[in-house]
Amino acid sequence: MKYLIIGTGGTGAAIGAFLAADGKDVTFVARGNHLKAMLENGLMVESGIRGKLDIKNVKAAEGKDIEGKFDVIFVCVKSYSLDEIVPVIEKAAYENTVVIPILNMFKTGAALKEKLPNIKFLEGCIYISAYIDGPGKVVQVGNVFKLFFGNPYNENVKAGMLEEIESDLKNAKITAGISDDILRDSFKKFTFISAFAAVGSYFDVSAGSIHKEGEIREFYKSLLREIIAVGKAMGVTMSPTLFNDDIQSIDNFGPDVKTSLQRDIEAGKNSEIDTLVYSVVRLAKEYGIDTPSYSAVAAKFQMS
Repeated sequence: MKYLIIGTGGTGAAIGAFLAADGKDVTFVARGNHLKAMLENGLMVESGIRGKLDIKNVKAAEGKDIEGKFDVIFVCVKSYSLDEIVPVIEKAAYENTVVIPILNMFKTGAALKEKLPNIKFLEGCIYISAYIDGPGKVVQVGNVFKLFFGNPYNENVKAGMLEEIESDLKNAKITAGISDDILRDSFKKFTFISAFAAVGSYFDVSAGSIHKEGEIREFYKSLLREIIAVGKAMGVTMSPTLFNDDIQSIDNFGPDVKTSLQRDIEAGKNSEIDTLVYSVVRLAKEYGIDTPSYSAVAAKFQMS
């Protein structure tokens, strides 16, 4: 199968590099110096799972220059860039293409389906810590690299295709699976990354500070309780162990890990704070849920 990775930041680069290192046909959508370095020198990934991956003869281009059709499209951009990549998906897809969004956003596939109703959109979620360390260079931290996907909207997917994607990912040393309820699983990921990003940004700390008993950990727990309450009000199916599962997940992260939201805020870049924090506050107001901790984070960053 032919894979297209739209968004070659830490997440997209890691997915694509792991697949390419296993001999899969992968094309990357990138831009600027990152794209230039990939075309000239290849893509280098320092991985806690696979060591040093040095991918030569990389297939990569800006979105507008992508040629051909692809069987699987992984969408790995930031949520604020979704509108920009709609024409790329439309150009790169054919009747059997499946699109798997991997974003810090709930129901991304449904949002994209509204814009491209004739394309097959799944939903996906990922657990990974990875970042760009320079043009053409990416670091994947630790041994957590889990990717789950599913077909919640009953798209007419070619028989055996999801199983083939799962097999390709597993063979590439990615912990992968076809979810029997990807909306449940993607909301679980959303609760985790939203609360992690919110507490990390609010206190300007990494995961190690959340591991320790005290004010920061209790604030993190309050954020989890609030976003879970919002999800329940929305009618989202969720595991009764979700709260404890998220606590265990954060405790499994390395002490120096930060979210991309924190790194973007620190660098003065555009960030996903609207998706990860402000949207929770808006939904809470819509459903009549009290979220004092999320509101405090939003107020600090001057939610309009």
